[in-house]
Amino acid sequence: MVVAQQQKSGAFQVLVGKIDDILQYAIGDPMRYLANWGRLYSLWPVHLETACCVPPETVILGDDKQISEYEPGDMAASASGLVIVTRTFKRQYSGYMLEVTGRGMLPIRLTPEHPVLVASRLLRSGKGEYLPGTSWKKASELVSAPPVKANGESVFPDVAHDCLLIPRIKGHLELTSIPLSPYANRRGLAVMRARRDSPPLDFPLNVKTAWLLGVYVAQGWTSENHYVFFSVGKHEKSLARRISLLAKSLGYSPQIRERETALVVRFSSSVLARALREWCGHLAENKKVPDFILHHRSEPLLRSFLSGYLKGDGSVTVDKGGPVFDHASTTSKVLVLQLQLAYARLGRFARIRLERREGVAQIEGRTAKERDAYSLSLLASDRKVADFRISPDYIIVPIRKISKLPYSGQVRNLETSDSTYLVSNAVVHNCSVEVGAAAGSRFDMERFGALEAFGSLRACDLIIVMGTVTRKLAPRLKFIYDQMAEPKWVMAMGACSITGGLYFDSYNVLRGIDDIIPVDVYIPGCPPRAEAVLQGLVLLQEKIRRAPSLSGR
Repeated sequence: MVVAQQQKSGAFQVLVGKIDDILQYAIGDPMRYLANWGRLYSLWPVHLETACCVPPETVILGDDKQISEYEPGDMAASASGLVIVTRTFKRQYSGYMLEVTGRGMLPIRLTPEHPVLVASRLLRSGKGEYLPGTSWKKASELVSAPPVKANGESVFPDVAHDCLLIPRIKGHLELTSIPLSPYANRRGLAVMRARRDSPPLDFPLNVKTAWLLGVYVAQGWTSENHYVFFSVGKHEKSLARRISLLAKSLGYSPQIRERETALVVRFSSSVLARALREWCGHLAENKKVPDFILHHRSEPLLRSFLSGYLKGDGSVTVDKGGPVFDHASTTSKVLVLQLQLAYARLGRFARIRLERREGVAQIEGRTAKERDAYSLSLLASDRKVADFRISPDYIIVPIRKISKLPYSGQVRNLETSDSTYLVSNAVVHNCSVEVGAAAGSRFDMERFGALEAFGSLRACDLIIVMGTVTRKLAPRLKFIYDQMAEPKWVMAMGACSITGGLYFDSYNVLRGIDDIIPVDVYIPGCPPRAEAVLQGLVLLQEKIRRAPSLSGR
């Protein structure tokens, strides 16, 4: 019989799992672990119940749907562009959500420990200075901008606060045309060819057709009998003629009809009608920017689309102070988020404001049911604005307000190929889901003898380090390690803790935690999968089994 040479007070807390009976008898109770979610300066264990998540109705761009509808293999928008969703997570949560609102952004709701990419802004005597660099912070640690007025008087606090980041995503598509053949059927094509008609089976992609698509997203629709319509104001005859000429150049036969309050350009094309419904959405609340426009490499193409959209649905206002703004309004949340992201790519900040207006209203003599609308405001004149900053990679927007909201229900998270995704265009991380998944019912890490530490660091035998470790936070990590009683082990999980990850070349980031504490097992990946975490535990088991102090050698 092998007897362990060193024990803690009480039971001997080391990793056992499914190993031979002699080793299990010698070692005793299962190991407990400490996982620091996202950032590493928390000195207390964090329970798995608090893994970072967002509400299921949260809209995620990419495949442009709610997060509850995403499946592995779908595409999501992230800090680096479109990425693949590799896994989805859901669980029950009861507690409070944090609602974080940036100036000119829709609010984001997330659990307190969800990592958010932020920049810092320092206020001195009423003037803001944006500090260089970005960092990941838990939502519970975010600091909003202070009020500029108190009791009706201006105040000039000297404080620092956080800013959300809207990425300036670069395009990656280089298409010159979009095939229409997937939207045609054999019977329809046979009928048209029998009539000696030759319908276009390719949609050319250039600045003119991009402009036409922009007008369609603003004022177009299709009917059940596959007519394509564009509706413009009765006084906008030149715009109607331009739409008609472009449609004619594409091989269609447009007509301009005058109605009571509008001019309508229409032409018949069942193939293009089906394509437009998929590319641009059907009905006002489902409109969206086509992916081949939003993610095209050509910025002139994107500018032309946005110009067409504003021409169809925009207006110009002049404030009393002199600045000129372009305005647009839509009932589609996906569309307004896409427009903000598109303008960010072009180096312009489009502000979004939610307009609550559910009910019935009279519009040009017609009774219509109204929906909540999203107003888009864009500074069109040359004027220096201090409440946001445009950098080469991000639009930096100060946090205006942070609220706590009670919540009880299901929450969701995604794992993506670059470990980030966008919530209301703010960059958030999908960190922490790997250990949570490994501990869940599918993988059940307890089968391998790993339990969560409760109450004290001195009850921990294993520390799992994940996330970027800066030189400022390194002493905290060393302090945590020193508090753990012997024997103790360390896992470096993910590229950030192993090599510094994306920020390896930063002056303030450690290129691996093994500079300050010894590491027993490295789990590569960004992020590693739950299976990799389990494999790391198995490797650590093998290391413990072969250790001289436990084998009796």
